[in-house]
Amino acid sequence: MSVIWKDGNFLDGNNPHLFHNDGGFSNGLAVFDSMLAQDGILQDPREHFDRLLHDAGVVLGLTPSFLPMFEQMTQAWLPLLAENRLTHGAARIKTVVTAGVTDKPMTVTDIPSVFVMVSASGPAGNLPPVTCVVVDNHPRVVGSVLENCKRTDYTRAYAARQIAIARGVEDAIITNTKGDVCCGTTSNLFIEEQGVLVTPPLSEGVLAGITRAKILKERGGREEPISERRMRAADAVYLTNSFFGMRKVILK
Repeated sequence: MSVIWKDGNFLDGNNPHLFHNDGGFSNGLAVFDSMLAQDGILQDPREHFDRLLHDAGVVLGLTPSFLPMFEQMTQAWLPLLAENRLTHGAARIKTVVTAGVTDKPMTVTDIPSVFVMVSASGPAGNLPPVTCVVVDNHPRVVGSVLENCKRTDYTRAYAARQIAIARGVEDAIITNTKGDVCCGTTSNLFIEEQGVLVTPPLSEGVLAGITRAKILKERGGREEPISERRMRAADAVYLTNSFFGMRKVILK
């Protein structure tokens, strides 16, 4: 049996628990976070919680008082791993904050809904290089703070990845409205030049990734706009996220 956590309660994940008039479903007013747990140990939980709190404020206008405290979320994340028998190996913990149930369109309630789901995850780190093409059909918006937030609307990323798959590769590197390269469909982008790592700044329309921030802090990377020509001339190109870490790219 699958078990989820919703608004303080553990529920049967095989039954429906999202109402048709929840703004997260009817208008896409929702944010989420995906966090890795390795052998029952949460990876960077405070950073993931703080980002979720930040994104809920930017996208939904919620203040921290409307969301569960960090300690309460930990009491949801850890028991869910045990309830779903995922305390060994890699697991994905997905936390979603929706606008809540409302009869009015484009409205966020005073009491949002918080869902937590867990599932088995693929191996973390040490993956083979991923083949990518540059896709400019669905650019990310330069200067929009919404782009820095992890929203549930992944239609653009999905469309870009389908284009990449149709071209015979695994993933897409998406451009922004300036025409510079920006990110992967579910990852941040880094290039390496003479041993220095460079990634587009948040103002270029990229997600504020947890792994991205760690690399910048721990390895002294730089934030600069990156043109496609500069990326192709780099010594190496990488995609990064919380699940596979840092993965080398083969450009097509």
